[in-house]
Amino acid sequence: MASTEDFEAAGLYDPATDAGTGRLDLLRWLDANGFTIPEMVAADGWAGLGALASDRRITPGERLSDERARGLSGLEAERFAALTAALGFVPLAGTASDELGLTETEATALSLFATMSTLFTEEETLDFIRVVGSSLARIAEAGVSLFLVDVEMPHLASRGDELELAQKVLDAVGLIDELVPILDPVLRRHILHATERARHSTIDELERLQYRYAVGFVDLIGFTPLSQTLTPAELRRFIGDFERRAHDAVTAAGARLVKLIGDEVMFVSHDPDAACAVAEALMTGFATSYGSEVYPRGGMAYGDVLVRGGDYYGEVVNLASRLTDEAVPRELLVTRPFAEAATRLDFEPAGRRALKGFPDPVTVRAAHFGADHVGPG
Repeated sequence: MASTEDFEAAGLYDPATDAGTGRLDLLRWLDANGFTIPEMVAADGWAGLGALASDRRITPGERLSDERARGLSGLEAERFAALTAALGFVPLAGTASDELGLTETEATALSLFATMSTLFTEEETLDFIRVVGSSLARIAEAGVSLFLVDVEMPHLASRGDELELAQKVLDAVGLIDELVPILDPVLRRHILHATERARHSTIDELERLQYRYAVGFVDLIGFTPLSQTLTPAELRRFIGDFERRAHDAVTAAGARLVKLIGDEVMFVSHDPDAACAVAEALMTGFATSYGSEVYPRGGMAYGDVLVRGGDYYGEVVNLASRLTDEAVPRELLVTRPFAEAATRLDFEPAGRRALKGFPDPVTVRAAHFGADHVGPG
């Protein structure tokens, strides 16, 4: 067991400045949990001592060379590189600059992904894995942000000691062990929802690239100038409120939230009336909540779209997006095919609009929403 003198000699502890900070308790705790002084010195140089135990718990196991990891995965070098890149794996701090530092578990997982190409093409398999990697990266980023804002920032503001913070980090990382099994039934449920959407929106017996969807966008005019006047905490609350409202409105209508892009939400539904319900909830909700500072506007179109990688592409998507740009505050612009397919809202003629990227003017219809708008019961 290391002594106080050992910590001092390694430059990890200075009684003149570290007394009362919990630094010595932290060092003793790390020592009792099997961490060596060289490991502590390395961690203190880049991640901080408090992260040493939690980092090891996040991805337990020995860090392997790429050569050893390839051997465990059973993959050739080119395919190994392609799969790790698709997953978004990059070298970790503390490893050689060109080494990923994978664990045995991670290397084995690569071999399981590789078996997908026995059923799907290599190109489509890699595209799918890119979606998996980017989606999990977002989950990870959101989880880390949650801890930093709700746990670490208040702890630092209250001048809590280093050992207590390290233990909080370790406890938070421990939640990963409980989260991962929960993701299995959640993923299965969403796969079932995606399957049902595909069944509802199928165009014909043979087509499996394009599907028929109502596509909608709603954004907030005035968000950019308002955001420049807000503090980071106020901006965080504003964005959180926007995202919660968007998610709840889309889910309540049985539609799918495709993505949030700053102050804009994109959603789809096989049912134009469900898309109308989403737009109505967003337009009235945002108009009521944000008053004269920001105003909602939206655009929707209906027709055949290309579905790929969990996203939607094609003329119908571009039309909905351009109509959103064209709309004035509290106005929802839709294409004629959308208006003809929907029964939930009444749309009035709004002329023909020259939209960027479209050679011919587009016939448009409109609905308007004020703070006092009440939709169908």
